[in-house]
Amino acid sequence: MESSSSVLAQLLSAAVLMRHSMAIIATQMFKLQLTLLLFSLSLRIALTQRRSPYGCSSIFRYQQQSDHWIGILTPPEDGLKSVKWLVRFASHGIDQNGTVSSLDPYPDKQTALQTMHNGGRAECFVRFDGYVQLVPKVEYVELNGQVLCTGSGYAAPYSSMTRELHMALTSQTTHEHRSTGLVNAPITPNPWTTTTTARLATSVGSNGGRWDANPFLKPLKNNRTEPVVTVDARRDPAEEECGLEGYVALQNGGEIVPRGRFPWLAALYLDTNSDPNKIELIYKCVTSLISARTVITAAHCIYGYTPAQLRVYVGRHDTSLHPEKDATLMTVESMRTHPDFVGNVVPDCDVGLLVLAEKVQFSYYVRPICLWSKGISLDENETTVAGWGNDANFKPTRFPVAVNVSLVSREKCLFDLLTARDFLTPRTLCAGNSQGHGPCLGDSGGGLMVLHNDRWYVRGIVSLAQRAGHGCNLSRFVIYSDVASHLSWVERNIVR
Repeated sequence: MESSSSVLAQLLSAAVLMRHSMAIIATQMFKLQLTLLLFSLSLRIALTQRRSPYGCSSIFRYQQQSDHWIGILTPPEDGLKSVKWLVRFASHGIDQNGTVSSLDPYPDKQTALQTMHNGGRAECFVRFDGYVQLVPKVEYVELNGQVLCTGSGYAAPYSSMTRELHMALTSQTTHEHRSTGLVNAPITPNPWTTTTTARLATSVGSNGGRWDANPFLKPLKNNRTEPVVTVDARRDPAEEECGLEGYVALQNGGEIVPRGRFPWLAALYLDTNSDPNKIELIYKCVTSLISARTVITAAHCIYGYTPAQLRVYVGRHDTSLHPEKDATLMTVESMRTHPDFVGNVVPDCDVGLLVLAEKVQFSYYVRPICLWSKGISLDENETTVAGWGNDANFKPTRFPVAVNVSLVSREKCLFDLLTARDFLTPRTLCAGNSQGHGPCLGDSGGGLMVLHNDRWYVRGIVSLAQRAGHGCNLSRFVIYSDVASHLSWVERNIVR
């Protein structure tokens, strides 16, 4: 009996140990499952946090691609042969470094247009880059003039971005020799959009296969009619696409500046009306857009004023018009003058920045100039200055005027301007024009622009010129503040 009792006790003890071990294993498995569940929920929450709450779910959806989100728009019906989208996104103010791409056919032009040709629904998309917490949400969607969706924005601070795209299939007489490459139509600014035909063809002719590319040659004709794609992809150039020049007047020796040739040109105004609901503008100076939210000008143009008193007209061209088509009057959030500038006009440090209250909408008429780079030579590149300053009759110009100038050494400048010895320092530049053309009253703050590798860079700021009665003696050199000497200060204070 004693032996049997001992064996039974051992068996009972083993059973208890086994049950205890199983309980421990079950507990560990439960903890593991709970951990995996929490991790899964956390991952899902983390992914969801990057996507804003949104409506319009029947026509708009978010889709994650590797490390970023895209937004895809789908027409509400099949068979549309022409789609003209207008979409506005709202971005929370905490993600100021984010960018929204242009509106493009999805997944690519060829696929989308083929879908339209087959009677399906051609989709388009935008890409969201650089947003850390919340990607922008849809605030407004319009298709072919019909409003499909509206939504609320964020509480201040927030910004909105508008993107447009026009795609259409038409029938049009084209040429016999064809390729399947698409050509993007030109950019046109908001809110007026011009449709330009982008052919699914390039003709072979006497000019080496680019007959259609020459606007001065009449197109070849035949009787073949095939579908032609009309794509008006109104793109907002990316911020990094700085210094890209627009059109230039085709006249030898002329100074006319066509609309959009220097799309960074902006006019600085003083608002003299204290009533916030009214504005009375007085033209002050020239400014140059250097980012989506910052313009550079002369410190003496802004010193002593408050941001509330100043306005910047981006896209400005015809000063007789207000409002002006494709131009925007921007309010100023803050102003920054070089710390060495104390109110007296000294070109050595006559540099100032204005930070706009919101980002500008880039277009062919509104685009930044590039900041100076140390690797560029002044000797081998074209140098130009432009603005709305007084003309030869001492009258303000209606349209901006540009003139090429040549830089000279400090020694030569001092010889020509003996009375300016106190103004000429290693942080100034001198330039002039052999025909006696150049900036005058009203051109202060304008950029001394240098063309390098088909891009314009701002090297100097118009500061001082020799006075002559009611105008300027432009047979003498003009003194500029050298931006290259203040580049580190500009980089620290620019807001992108």
